[in-house]
Amino acid sequence: MKKAATQTTPPSFSRALVALVLYLACFAGVLMAVCWLYLFPAIRAAASAIERHDALQKKELAATASLILVLVLFVLFAGLLLAFRMGRFFFPRPAPPRTKPTEYVDAWEEAGRRMNNDDLPPDDQAE
Repeated sequence: MKKAATQTTPPSFSRALVALVLYLACFAGVLMAVCWLYLFPAIRAAASAIERHDALQKKELAATASLILVLVLFVLFAGLLLAFRMGRFFFPRPAPPRTKPTEYVDAWEEAGRRMNNDDLPPDDQAE
């Protein structure tokens, strides 16, 4: 019969490593999407607003940037909680019922109770 191959790394370490890699990959994807879809066009719009001295457009860009920042940080924080299963600290699973404590008995008392008269050695009598 073949023995099962033993794992060299504990499963929790492998799971954490996979979660970390996926989280970092998603973080890079979100960062690239925010840069290409919002940040670069906003920089161009801000540059034109500065050139034209348009205070209203600068305020709108600042408000939109704050909103996007809050949204991205929220998504990243939620992803962090999901990737590393942080919910297990806040909502733990119900614990199994406790077993009764082990009762330790006195070995000498138990041996004395179990011993029969037949087990006793014969008395040595002087001849």
